[in-house]
Amino acid sequence: MATYVTLVRFTSKGPDSVTDFNTVWERTAETVGSINVNIKGVYGLLGPYDMMIVYDADDQKSAARLPLSIAAIQDNIHTETWTTVPLDEFVKLGQQLFCEWRPTPTAS
Repeated sequence: MATYVTLVRFTSKGPDSVTDFNTVWERTAETVGSINVNIKGVYGLLGPYDMMIVYDADDQKSAARLPLSIAAIQDNIHTETWTTVPLDEFVKLGQQLFCEWRPTPTAS
């Protein structure tokens, strides 16, 4: 199971108010319960994105169901989804690199 982050950005044509978005989110949450993802956290953001959803899914296809569910309920919300790598695994990736070529030194 992998962890994913979906960032949400409201557009000017999106929900007219926080109350409207609350209704959209409630409908989305109902749908998410049936798509086999495990939501670990939902956060409101201050910055270029308005909301972040952190969740686990078995694979990319399962993970894609969450942003697609949001889009199906409210078409004026933009989403962006990222795969995460736990930091302890990420820092070890450099040790796992294998490359047969070496850059040739440039003449000074």
